[in-house]
Amino acid sequence: MKRRPDARCGQAGLQGPAKLFIWLLCLIAGVRTFLFCAGFPFFNNADEQAHFDVVLKYSQGHLPRGMESFSGESARYFVRYGSPEFFVSPETFPDGRFPPPVWASSAEGRSAAVSAAEQARSDATNPESWQPPLYYAIAGLWLKLGQLCGFSDGHLLYWVRLLNVLFLAALVWLSFRAARDFFPQQEWVALCVPVLVAFIPQDMFYGIENDNLSPLLFGAVFICLIRWWRAEVLSPLLAVCLGLTMSATYLTKLSNAPLLGVALSIVLLKIFSEARSGNLRRTLPALGIFVACAIIPVGGWMIWMQHAFGDAIGSSTHIALSGWTRKPFTEWWHHPIFTWQGAWSFLSKLLASFWRGEFIWHGNRLASAAADYFYVISSLLLVSMTALHLPRLARSDKMRAQIFSFALLSFIAAVLFLAFISVRFDFGDSVYPSRAEPYLWSGRYITGALIPFIIVYVYGLDLAFRWTHRIWPLFATVVIIVTAVTVSEIRVNRPVFSSDYNWFHLH
Repeated sequence: MKRRPDARCGQAGLQGPAKLFIWLLCLIAGVRTFLFCAGFPFFNNADEQAHFDVVLKYSQGHLPRGMESFSGESARYFVRYGSPEFFVSPETFPDGRFPPPVWASSAEGRSAAVSAAEQARSDATNPESWQPPLYYAIAGLWLKLGQLCGFSDGHLLYWVRLLNVLFLAALVWLSFRAARDFFPQQEWVALCVPVLVAFIPQDMFYGIENDNLSPLLFGAVFICLIRWWRAEVLSPLLAVCLGLTMSATYLTKLSNAPLLGVALSIVLLKIFSEARSGNLRRTLPALGIFVACAIIPVGGWMIWMQHAFGDAIGSSTHIALSGWTRKPFTEWWHHPIFTWQGAWSFLSKLLASFWRGEFIWHGNRLASAAADYFYVISSLLLVSMTALHLPRLARSDKMRAQIFSFALLSFIAAVLFLAFISVRFDFGDSVYPSRAEPYLWSGRYITGALIPFIIVYVYGLDLAFRWTHRIWPLFATVVIIVTAVTVSEIRVNRPVFSSDYNWFHLH
């Protein structure tokens, strides 16, 4: 495969095979997700208990009204199907082995074992009660569908988790659609984006949590923004799509706010550009549709939050429950993130977590030091290469440089948001983040920027191999990356699959 000067491997010759390849990638991503969802027992350390409780309440038509306790039904699931393997090692137990699952015990032993524990769990407060509703509404409907199909007990838990199979398969397909907008005449380069997405070892897709929907929705927002940026006038259909996807992104996770801030900035820049070119009057009707679609759902949710929680956003209640307090502005600058060592500690942990997630097993992080170094160094190197190349690209293709700038800014804004949270708060007695290590480095909080990040990452790789004037070194490198990443993921997570608590042992 040889590069063309301007239109390397154009779409005409690869259109049919590309579609077949993408469907194959979707299938592979779905099978991967299924196997890992089934391999991990319940309930992981990424607040899976809390998220499941909210999903269960939504499936029953109940919206939390304040920071509610866990329901008794959820507590039953926690005690009967939860595994201690995430948090403790087998040496913690007298015989050096984990006890058998509660669901595998006799009816008499099971009843005696769970009653007190269920009561203790149902008395605890669910810290995710305040979260926006979209993921929980979708997962709640999925849970009801599972019940209609005859699933119950532990099988119903795994049914809810397997919603991620659909999410990741859809994300692979959407990432290719987005990549074709970024690489319109370079379909072989565009194919590298869904390949990386299909094999990303981000373990949030193996659990029940509302972060899973963010990359799909903000990816849709970004496609809409790109198409409007290239068009002269905003069409009514595109206005509806952009407004609804932006509101849906907000109604999925509040940590998507910085991404929406970038999107809103792009909208305002486009409006200003159309005003200068005299096209604003033709765009006004579609703009009205966009504003209505973006504001009405979000406004309705904020009114509900003000009524139910006394806080239109809800975060203040969560912050108070976590024991965090806001620091005076003058104390922000004493934070270790403003040192080289602190900045590296924050960025390295965040980037590694962004790629592979944050599950623990027997109390230790499921991670490979070598893989983490690759995630961090390759991300910093390729993102920097893209950023440094943008001024040169702007001289030859200004619009394309602007679009890559938007993708880059989305990821940077998400990172800076977590840095701001880290600096802004005193974390008190919280275990994570803590006063000793005051960094909010959970990569799952910024996975809404996954598609823009992977596009920037692939463009950096493309720049690195451009001197060869051929495509195959780029594609071969991506294949090597996903192979190494997959081997590392299997090696790191292999102990999980022998758990007596997972789906493969459920009966």
